[in-house]
Order: sequence, then C-alpha cells, then structure tokens
Amino acid sequence: MNPEPSHYQWTPRDKWLYWLSMVPFLVVFIGALILLSTYSPWLAMLEVVFYLITCVFQAGCCIGCPYRGKYCPALFGIYFGNVLSGILYPKREFSQKFFEKNAAAGEIMVLVIALFPIYWVVKTSWWLLPIYLLLIAAHLVLFMPTQCEKCSYNETCPGGITWRTCSVWLRSRETDNIEISGKEDE
Repeated sequence: MNPEPSHYQWTPRDKWLYWLSMVPFLVVFIGALILLSTYSPWLAMLEVVFYLITCVFQAGCCIGCPYRGKYCPALFGIYFGNVLSGILYPKREFSQKFFEKNAAAGEIMVLVIALFPIYWVVKTSWWLLPIYLLLIAAHLVLFMPTQCEKCSYNETCPGGITWRTCSVWLRSRETDNIEISGKEDE
C-alpha cells in the first residue's frame, strides 16, 4: 500500500460520531465482562486477553496507514492498534502479506470476542441474547457509515472493503425502491 500524501482529515464532528458509535460497544463489552465475571473472573480475564491479542493483530495492520499513531477508528474503532503499532513495529515497512495475515487474524479475533460470551449470555437469560446482538448491530450501524465511509484506508482495510460493498448494495437497493415507488405514482 502506498498511502497518498493527502488523506482524509478527521473533523471534530467525525470524532463525536465515533464516540457516539462507541456507546453500544462499551455497554455490550463491559456488560459481557460483568456477566462473565459472575460465572468466573477467569472468563472475564480471558475475554480481555482476546481483546489484547486482537490489538496486537490490528497493530500489524496499521503499518503504512496514514493514521498510525493518531486518531484512527480502525477495526470497528474499539482497538488501540494504531498506537501499539508504533511501539511494536517502529521501523517496519508495509508488506501486503504481513497485512493480510494480521487482518485475517484480527477478523477472527473480533468474531471470537463477540461469540465467546454468548453461551453465558444465554445461560443467564435467553432474552439477553437479542439485546446483546442488537447492541453489536447498533455499534456497526452507527460506526461503519460515519467512519469507514471517510477513511483513507478503506480500500485496504477489511472493514472498509466490507462497508464499500455494503454501501454499493444499499445504493442499488435505494435505486430499486425509487423505481418501484415511481411506478406506483403513475
């Protein structure tokens, strides 16, 4: 990847929207830690370990990113790999192969973090599962259109690529709906 010398400059509004999108994530993550700790503090600690491992993988992805060490909403905005990258890999140059390995591992770890507590969520009460899943969905719905859309790394980042694909699909659906509603008016 060769980042362009000019990349998107995050505005205060972007950062405010970022923090707004963090509310559902923080509720679900902290809630999951509290819930897991009621069964065993080791379960909560394991979830934190998964989180930290994910940060290390994200740090590998941040090499070459124009936002490295600065405000960066990478990996759904919930990991601090952009700061950790400068510490772990201060002189490493971007490598597509290294990026892809870390991106794949990071994606897997995000799924592990999300799926790991589900057994205990359901064991506590089945109705917590829809709340848990809705909070994750709310985070993604608030985060991706406000952050991934503008990010200069969205042609490389798996999340950015996912958002770009979804936005193309949503735009095509919007066009289909406009055509259908236009036919109804006739």
